[in-house]
Amino acid sequence: MKRIIYIILLAMGLAAVVPMASLVDNNVAAVYAADARAKAKAQREKEKAKQQKAREKAKAKAAKEREKKKKEQAKAAAQKQKAREKAKAQQAKAKQAKSSSASSKQLAAKSAAPKVDNSLSAAEEKAQYMAQVAEIDKANAKAEAYNNRDITHRLGFWGQVGYSNLFTSGIAFDDKAQTGFQNKDKGFVGGGLGLGYQLRYKQFLMTVGAEFNTYNSIMGISNQPDGSILRSFGMEPYATTMTYTYNFAKMQDQLIGGFVQVPLLFGMELKKLPLFWQAGLKAGIGVWGSSKISGTMTTTIQDNELIDGLVDMYNHSLVTDQDFDHPATSVKWGLNLAATAEIGVNLDQWINASPRLRLSLFADYGFLNALSYKAAAPASAKAQTDLPAQLLATANPLDFPTNSALATSSAANAKVNPFLVGAKIAVWFDLPRPKKYTRDYPKKPTPRMGVYMFDENSALALGGVAVQITNTESGKQMQKNTNRKGLLQGRFAPGEYRISATKNGYFPSDTVLQSVEEFTFDTLRLPLRRIPAPVVYTLCMNVYDEESHEPVEAAARLTALTDTVVLYAAQASDDGFIETPLTEGDYIAHLTAAGYMPKDDTIHFVRDTADIFLRHIKEGIKVKIENLFFATNKTVILPTSEQAMSDLASFLIQNPSVTIHITGHTDAVGSDEANQILSEGRANAVRNDLIKRGVAAERMTAEGKGEREHVADNDTEEGRQLNRRVEFTITGTGDEDIQQVF
Repeated sequence: MKRIIYIILLAMGLAAVVPMASLVDNNVAAVYAADARAKAKAQREKEKAKQQKAREKAKAKAAKEREKKKKEQAKAAAQKQKAREKAKAQQAKAKQAKSSSASSKQLAAKSAAPKVDNSLSAAEEKAQYMAQVAEIDKANAKAEAYNNRDITHRLGFWGQVGYSNLFTSGIAFDDKAQTGFQNKDKGFVGGGLGLGYQLRYKQFLMTVGAEFNTYNSIMGISNQPDGSILRSFGMEPYATTMTYTYNFAKMQDQLIGGFVQVPLLFGMELKKLPLFWQAGLKAGIGVWGSSKISGTMTTTIQDNELIDGLVDMYNHSLVTDQDFDHPATSVKWGLNLAATAEIGVNLDQWINASPRLRLSLFADYGFLNALSYKAAAPASAKAQTDLPAQLLATANPLDFPTNSALATSSAANAKVNPFLVGAKIAVWFDLPRPKKYTRDYPKKPTPRMGVYMFDENSALALGGVAVQITNTESGKQMQKNTNRKGLLQGRFAPGEYRISATKNGYFPSDTVLQSVEEFTFDTLRLPLRRIPAPVVYTLCMNVYDEESHEPVEAAARLTALTDTVVLYAAQASDDGFIETPLTEGDYIAHLTAAGYMPKDDTIHFVRDTADIFLRHIKEGIKVKIENLFFATNKTVILPTSEQAMSDLASFLIQNPSVTIHITGHTDAVGSDEANQILSEGRANAVRNDLIKRGVAAERMTAEGKGEREHVADNDTEEGRQLNRRVEFTITGTGDEDIQQVF
């Protein structure tokens, strides 16, 4: 029973403890969560503060950059302003110097030397030159357009002759009464002379000038059917009883007019045919004119007391068919405006003459009234009737004055139109047309180039450096020394230049290829490296047998890589040791020893000891002939192989029992067949060269193996170079101890 009670109590205790434990766990978890949130918030605040600080720092940096850029711009503007002021000062100085003849000579001498104009930048100099070129292009285009215009200026004169008339119209007449008359015009010969100017532009013509023309016309006068004029009147003291009648037959008025005219014509010359035509106006004024009345006259008297009239009664001065021809009277003409046209042919192709001949047909018609009635009728005509002949009351029937028919009252409203048609011949002289010459273009500013020399280690400027500048195309050279600031500058034609510099105590600079283009100003910076004091070290060599590694008493000679001059020769000690006093560098060591194959070895000496191994001469050994060179893809041995071939020949001559087999090898470039032929040819070339040097032919055999036995990879140039080789194998020694070496 107790056990049951204990179990019940224990269960009740556990029931109370479990919720409490769960509550504790929940409280602990809440504490940890709050702490995590606080840490996250603090971290976020920290990140936010960090970002704010970064933004402020970036903003400060940007402000600093802007301030720096602003200062740089201000500095550049100040430098540009300073350059402009310097340019203005130089221009003013040049202008002042030009005013003096002595200064002008000095300036000319100075400008002849190469110099650099630093007053303008390359861009400004180019802009200035291009502006000058554009101005000259524009002027030359105008000059070329003027010179190429198809235009001719001519001066000439002409004469013309033909049919002329002074057409009259508007003369009032009355055929019933004995007043008025009618006229009938009949033309006559007319013509004139003129001179003028003619402009031809392409096919078009324009002519202007001055000419004098004369017009002739005969005016028939009548008012009766038979073509006569009757005039009756009474004469005192018999006016009431007797009537006098005058019959004018064949009466005519010959009119002549002279006009000075200014023609203005426009027309065209045909291209394919030698024809031309012109039309226009002629404005003129009358300068001379005359009128002359002529005809016959019959007088009759009718007496009212007589049945028939009295005829041919001499005592009464009666006449029949009495001719009269009165003196000419002057006529004044007014303005004339005529329409004119002509068509003609150019005679140049048939008449080879320097002036141009033109033959044409023309017609002029004055469409204005050329009659000045008031000027044509003198004061005496005002008292006359409407007849051109006025009788007087005298006993002599022939005593009467005459005047122009155009001065009568019948012609008060008359019009006169001059007319001339005929042939015209003109002679024209072409005027020399001045030529406009084109302007020459300014010489292009030669590019500017500066060379700045400085010490490679200290970066200080080097003055007195001898700089040689060579144009690679023309070979033209210029040599100048840098100034104390280490600068050399000048102008050079566009092209490529090779620039080198030398100075005592310095290594010559590497040759630099500098391309100079138009409108440039480049400064080439060249460093010079000081020559260090020579340091002599000791080159040590140990010579060993290749198989036994025993020392070999070998003879050695050392030469430079670039030539065959022997720098040092020595004999190794009994322990195979050689030492030579040489500076650091690259050398070729040639070693020989009795019973060993000679060896050429390249040594890169930097204060160290070189170990060299020699191969004992015996049958079967294979040796590559070093320093043997052939022409590319050919079997010709180059002269640079002389030492190698001479040494090999000496070895064979000094060891007559040795026989060899020569083998040629190539790389894998090209076909197998071509490489095989090339390898055989090179092996035989070596054999033939040795024969020429005195080696017996039967001691040597040769073959080629092409690309089959390569010793390196053919995918690289270095590998292919190793594969291109000639080797020889010692095939026999005659069982002799080989003592002679080369």
